[in-house]
Formats: sequence, structure tokens, C-alpha cells
Amino acid sequence: MPQTSALYGFEFTRCFSAAGLLFQPIESNHTTAKQLARTLNAHKLTGTVSGPRLTKETLFQLEGVLSFIEHLDVLVSDPENAEDAVDNPRTYFESEYTVRPRNSGGGAVLGSDAFNPWRGSRQLFIELALNHLADEQFCQSTRFKSLLFKCVETFRQRQPFLEISYFLLFSGLEAFARAIQNDYQSRNAAIPIAKTLQSYGFVIHQDNPKDLARSVSTYLHIRNALFHQGDFSKTVQINDDSVILNCSDYLFNLSMLVSLTIMKAIGFDDGHTNWDCWIDRQLHK
Repeated sequence: MPQTSALYGFEFTRCFSAAGLLFQPIESNHTTAKQLARTLNAHKLTGTVSGPRLTKETLFQLEGVLSFIEHLDVLVSDPENAEDAVDNPRTYFESEYTVRPRNSGGGAVLGSDAFNPWRGSRQLFIELALNHLADEQFCQSTRFKSLLFKCVETFRQRQPFLEISYFLLFSGLEAFARAIQNDYQSRNAAIPIAKTLQSYGFVIHQDNPKDLARSVSTYLHIRNALFHQGDFSKTVQINDDSVILNCSDYLFNLSMLVSLTIMKAIGFDDGHTNWDCWIDRQLHK
């Protein structure tokens, strides 16, 4: 007998299947679905997910994947065994939860399924992400699970702290890059990070004084200032000039770069993602 769980805060308007699970929306109207999903003072019921066996681990991973897509906390309820729960979700599940405020992570990183050309983007990402999370060898050899959930935790905090968000993002990226490169010896974390990001096609360098946003060393300097001195900025010498690197100036770049790396790591490419959006802030082509 299939089990059904409620989804709170995930936007979708079409029924679809991914990784052996069936997703059914509450609303097919895009405007209504978006309003429900993007409500910040409560988690609104937006749909259901059904499968033969919804384990705690499956639901935990699904919450992380859906939250990543929205860059906003998404909840998945405990499963209901009633056969008609999938057809009558409002009968079996609460219409909303006010567990905690939802902190926006800057907006969804994938387009809505209500419009072309993104109709299949969310389905594709969920399929790839859940399958990779279920691959224990992949997760152990790449630290992918840590990368994904550290990214998600940045906007799940009860009150977002700049330094915590930055450290979560950088530490997740460093661990992932060292695992991918099998490089646990380099004292300079910029080396394995630059190699990994370059292998995914990102235009970035270990050091790039002419374009600091594309220099891994920029992010490393800020991480070290935060972690070792508790400072939100770092002054560095570039061509005999003193340059101040502010954490707040580069948090978006790092956050978006980590999000894109997560997509690259599982082989996601819907053909419409702008892989340079961590620089130009234009998410779609």
C-alpha cells in the first residue's frame, strides 16, 4: 500500500514522477501556487508526495532537495497510510504549519513548472538529486550530502547570521573539492577548489587580482578572517594597493556558486541555466 506525505512550501502546478515518487499539487494555478509556496510567516500545504515506502531518511532527503530548489525551507509531513490521502489531502493533512518563520535564501534557483522552458526542470533535478543521495558510495567519495545540506542550512537558520552562512558554504565547498580532487594535503584550499570548479566549466582561478569575484583566494581570505579573527572583512595587498574584501560583498557570489556546483555535481543541466549567474545575477539564459 503506498504512503502519502504532505508538502509544505514547495511550488509546483503539475503532477509528475521522480525517483519512484509521485508528486501531486494542490493548485494548478501558477499565481495561487506561488503565493502558497512563498509565504514567509507559515508553511502552506502545496501538494503531496506518494511512494511505496516513505522512510524517515527519504523524507529528510526530500525536504533538503525541495528546500534547495526554493532556497526557502520546505516541510514534508509524516506519511499517511490511507489509500485516499493522495486524492483528499485537505482531509488528512493540516492546511499550514507555523513551526518557525521562513527565511528567504534569495529566490528559487529553478524556474516554475507552469511555464516553458522550465516545465521539466524541477522534476529532472529531484530525480537526479534523490538518486545521487541514495548512492552511498557517491556521497562518501564526494561529500556531496554535506555540500547540499550545508547550503540548505544557510536559510534554515532561525535568524540568518552572515558569518555562519558564509562558513557553511565555504566549508561545504572545500570538503567537496578536496574529496573530488583527493587532495587532503594542500594547505591552500584554493588549489583543490579552483581545480574542481574549473573542471565543471566555471570561469574562475586560484588567484585573479584583475577580477576578485572570480578568484578563489578572495573567498578564502574572507573565510580565514571570519574564522580566525572574527572579522567581516580582510585587507589584502594587490599590486601595491590595499584592497578591502567585505564578506557581505561576496556572499551572493559564493552562495550562487555553491548552488550551481551542486547542480553540476549530479549532472543537472536543463539547457536554460546561466552558469555564470553567480557573477552577472541573471539566473536563466
